[in-house]
Amino acid sequence: MRRRSGIKPSTTAQDITWLGIILKTAVAAWRMPVDLNEFESAKLLLRSKGLITRPASRDRRPTLEEIEQLRAYFQRSQKIRPSAIIPMEDIMDFAIASSRRQEEITRLTWDDLDEVAMTCWVRDAKHPRQKWGNHKRFKLTHEAMAIIQRQPRAKSEPRIFPYAAKSIGTRFRAATAAKGIEDLRFHDLRHEATSRLFEAGYEIVEVQQFTLHESWDVLKRYTYLRPEKLQLR
Repeated sequence: MRRRSGIKPSTTAQDITWLGIILKTAVAAWRMPVDLNEFESAKLLLRSKGLITRPASRDRRPTLEEIEQLRAYFQRSQKIRPSAIIPMEDIMDFAIASSRRQEEITRLTWDDLDEVAMTCWVRDAKHPRQKWGNHKRFKLTHEAMAIIQRQPRAKSEPRIFPYAAKSIGTRFRAATAAKGIEDLRFHDLRHEATSRLFEAGYEIVEVQQFTLHESWDVLKRYTYLRPEKLQLR
C-alpha cells in the first residue's frame, strides 16, 4: 500500500522502525506475546527486495548564482513589506555561516551568546537518540557573529531570531519556486556551510566544533569540495 501511494523505500523504512519500537514496547511493558524474531526476519526480506532502504545521502549544494538569486528575491520582498517579512536574507546567510538547522536558528537566545568567546549554546540539538535536553555549545564564525550583532534586540524577546521555523521553511520554498531553483532545501545550506569550513582548511575535529555533528563518519560525507576552492601547496 505504501509503495503504491508513491512513498519512497527510505520513508517506508521509517514506518517499519516505528512499528518495531511499538512491538518491542508491547513485549517489555505489556507482556504481549509478540515474536520479535518474525519481525526481524520480515525486515530482512523487505530489505532484500528493496522495499525498505536507507535514505540516500544528499550532496546538493547551492551554487553562488543560486544564492545571489535568492538574496535578490529576499531583498525585494523586504522592501515591499519591511515590517511584516522575516529577514530571510540574514537567516539564509546565517545558516550558511553557522551550519545551524532552521529549528536551531529559531531557538538561539541572547543569554546563551558569548560574544567574547564567539560561541553560543543551541538548546535541544538534534541527536539520533536524545530528543530533549541535548544542549551544546558551538563556535561561531566571524560572519555568523556579525549577522547576530545586527539583529534588533527586544527586552520581551529572549530569542535572537524570534520567528517560526515552519515559516522560514515556507518562505525559502516560495523563493526557490519563484526563482526556478530545483531540488534545493533549507537543510542544504547546512551542507554548504560544512563544506565551506573544510574548504577554508579546517580539520574534521575543528569543523565539528562549528557543526556539532555527532559522528566524524557522518561528517565525512559533507566534504564534497569544489576543485576550484583547493589551494595548491
